[in-house]
Amino acid sequence: METNKNKIVETLGHYNIGIEKIKATVGPTVTLFEIVPQAGVRISKIKNLEDDIALSLSALGIRIIAPIPGKGTIGIEVPNQSPEVVPMKAVLGSEKFINSDMDLPIGLGKTISNEVFVTDLAKMPHLLMAGATGQGKSVGLNAILVSLLYKKHPSQIKFVLVDPKKVELTLFKTIERHFLAKLPGEEEAIITDTRKVVNTLNSLCVEMDQRYELLKEAQVRNIREYNTKFVARKLNPNKGHRFLPFIVLVIDEFADLIMTASVHQ
Repeated sequence: METNKNKIVETLGHYNIGIEKIKATVGPTVTLFEIVPQAGVRISKIKNLEDDIALSLSALGIRIIAPIPGKGTIGIEVPNQSPEVVPMKAVLGSEKFINSDMDLPIGLGKTISNEVFVTDLAKMPHLLMAGATGQGKSVGLNAILVSLLYKKHPSQIKFVLVDPKKVELTLFKTIERHFLAKLPGEEEAIITDTRKVVNTLNSLCVEMDQRYELLKEAQVRNIREYNTKFVARKLNPNKGHRFLPFIVLVIDEFADLIMTASVHQ
């Protein structure tokens, strides 16, 4: 790290760019060097030296953030020689995850500054995960599902899993009786036949419309407010009110589903 720091200062020095201060933050896979340039140095000048700095550090590639928003420094991200694996236990056992009061908290890993990153799935109800083969889509998907399983009781959340490949989500078969939602009369909880998906999605749309009606009658805006009211016994079950668990729909190979489902319709 010290060597890289010196090399960055040296490279910038070759181009007459003076540095007042430089500090490093080591993350699991990337080290962030924060630079305060001397007065009068143009930021664009440093930005143009991206390739030169990468060459002097013998790095695969670097990223220059000029300037870092809200900090008044320039950031240079350099990949670590040996990336560190972030264990799921470290994410789920962190204070940030355990004490989060989000509706659907998911722990996705650690940031560049080595802090646990937790975000709320309820705030991004339509999430599309894309990437090339081997980029970690399956790991990311499993991280999302495991986070929710660790945080929520079976009465609070139900999963609808669609897995045409039959190998991606089979691991979650064991929680079928507790966490998986399925249509009446279906044998398999995890849907592997794309022809059956259309019925499931239609039934979810019906469920959603019914829930909107319940929210309207209860005069609330979202599930959290509705359930709080229901638990406080302010809503009458005889009028059709019930505790509403979150429903998370996971579709693996979404592109394949769109191709085949449209044919089967």
